[in-house]
Amino acid sequence: MLTRRALLLSACAAAALPGPAAAYRTLTYTPTLWDSIKAEQAAVILNFRARWSLTCQRKHELMVAALLDNPAYARLTIVDVDWDTYGPSQMTERLKVTRRSTLLVLKAGAEVARLENQPYARKVRALLDTALAA
Repeated sequence: MLTRRALLLSACAAAALPGPAAAYRTLTYTPTLWDSIKAEQAAVILNFRARWSLTCQRKHELMVAALLDNPAYARLTIVDVDWDTYGPSQMTERLKVTRRSTLLVLKAGAEVARLENQPYARKVRALLDTALAA
């Protein structure tokens, strides 16, 4: 029988191990990063997410799987936007992002594609393909 202490220690050890999520490199959004995102001539994916959201977690897992299957996706710039911090902001109002679990592809500050609250592998891969082609 496992004690609470043994369970906690094993959970901490598992969390510390590098896994497939290491393939999913992102930048963390800050207001100072916004000007460079708007000026970027390559596609940038804004990932509006909340750490407590199961839908956001599922979408993250799908993106990791897609990145492992297609190394070309690693060329994409992905910026995580913390919904709890930046959800109620002027930036989200201007971009018309009304909910967490939104993926938004921008190129030179203009929207190219959007995926809202659809944690499906086919849809996530289609968005990543669109970002690569932009």
